[in-house]
Amino acid sequence: MAASTPGPPPIERGEALDGLLGALQAADQLRAMTVVRQAMKRGWTADDVRFHLITPALHEIGARWQRKEIGVGDEHVATSICEWLLFALTGRARRRPATGLRALVGCSEGELHSLGARIVAHVLSEQGWSVLFLGATTPTSAWPQIVRARRPDVAVLTTTTPTILEEVGPALHAIKASRPECRTVVGGQAYLDLEGAAADLGADLVALEAGTLARQLQEP
Repeated sequence: MAASTPGPPPIERGEALDGLLGALQAADQLRAMTVVRQAMKRGWTADDVRFHLITPALHEIGARWQRKEIGVGDEHVATSICEWLLFALTGRARRRPATGLRALVGCSEGELHSLGARIVAHVLSEQGWSVLFLGATTPTSAWPQIVRARRPDVAVLTTTTPTILEEVGPALHAIKASRPECRTVVGGQAYLDLEGAAADLGADLVALEAGTLARQLQEP
């Protein structure tokens, strides 16, 4: 999911992104953390780091893998470092008072890229939601079970890989059958060029910007 604010100046973003990509390519976790700390010393917020540094870095790493410039092992290491950076950001953003709202956040079945879902979970938690994070490739059969047990107000399914979108619709229908009042949200790179995806898949909302999701969920 993408950013929702203009963020830091483009020159700063470019410098920070180059620094982070260099650290990821070198598999240097401490150097990557130094890039993040330097950005925050310049006044970057946790969301700035998430949406204007970590997210574009991951997109570039994925593109390099697709171009066969790096191997799958390199991609996995970079992803692991970025996950560590996301955890390091927790506690740095001001948390709003608890809303009493509950959310389930996970990936559709077959989706192994879970950092987008993790970002959503962190953002909603900071907005006062109680969040359960289900992780990568959550089986379709698992969604109705946990929806019945945890009674969430919202279930968010993220999908990055377009070829597995066919798994999303059955999961959404299973969620609604288990708890009709639970709002269903889909998001991720797989939806970027899909008009009418919500209606086609049976979702209540398609969210492409994690930073505005909490506000969108407050709308009728």
